[in-house]
Amino acid sequence: MKLLAWVLFLLTAELGHAGLEKYSSLIVADKTGNRPASASAIRVTYLGVNGFQFETGGHAILVDPYFTRVGLWVGALNEAIESSPDRVREGLQHARSRVDALLVTHAHFDHLLDAPEIMRRTGAQLLAGPTAVRLVESMGIPPNECVPVESGSVRRIAPWTIRVFVAQHDRLFGKVPFQCGPELVPRPAKASDWCVGEPLAFVIEAAGKRIYIDSGGVPGALPDRRIKNIDFAILGVALPDSRDRFAETVRQLRPRFIFPSHQDNMFAPIDRGFVFGKMTDFPAILREQKKENLPGRLILLDYFRPWTLR
Repeated sequence: MKLLAWVLFLLTAELGHAGLEKYSSLIVADKTGNRPASASAIRVTYLGVNGFQFETGGHAILVDPYFTRVGLWVGALNEAIESSPDRVREGLQHARSRVDALLVTHAHFDHLLDAPEIMRRTGAQLLAGPTAVRLVESMGIPPNECVPVESGSVRRIAPWTIRVFVAQHDRLFGKVPFQCGPELVPRPAKASDWCVGEPLAFVIEAAGKRIYIDSGGVPGALPDRRIKNIDFAILGVALPDSRDRFAETVRQLRPRFIFPSHQDNMFAPIDRGFVFGKMTDFPAILREQKKENLPGRLILLDYFRPWTLR
């Protein structure tokens, strides 16, 4: 019954939902995206789902890049999945060829599946929780290219200072999807093999700017109270849990800019353009932003259109 409910839920998520056209006044983008990123600013490129590239002064990092876009039925029925080298190659045409690090918030397939292929192509080292690291290593990535991190970890890589914090994952039908069993499979094959692991949030610092990013959460489980006055907050809002925590999270972080992430249809190929998934509810986010008079400017980003945080 749980599998049937999951399939039916995802089927409704596939139904038509508008793209960004209605919210064009909220979309930010640089007029020219080809110039090198200044060392005094951070250029942000949205890669879809919860994926991002951050650039400054000739350096780049990636967070949760996912280009394969496993199909609805394949994911819902827990069939075998694998990263698509062709889709990864196409997606990386919008990213730098060399990357300092790849950060992953948790180990679900829509965050981690493409990590091994991207690491091979960009030379990035992985920073992620222990479960995500073990899964990536099982796909043939050498251990010396992976750095397991936990809450309290601080890593300095080139111009980046990366601070790691504990996070939570949204619940679906009262339960976090694809939780890990007592032992990981030797090599992930099905969607459920990419189990959640240890959800993390990151504060990324460079060029005098601070970016907070998570992939969602649950009401009452706020970011570490030491995290505040953020320049840019990226908050996953894919499911009701994370939307219910949106206002309290924004009030604590007090960001200059806010991007509600993980709202697009993650089952559709990225070349179809941004379409809101039905499981998301951006109008509710907008209403709450206005009703609660939350701090910061709410923005939207379109696929592969860079925007510079100054």
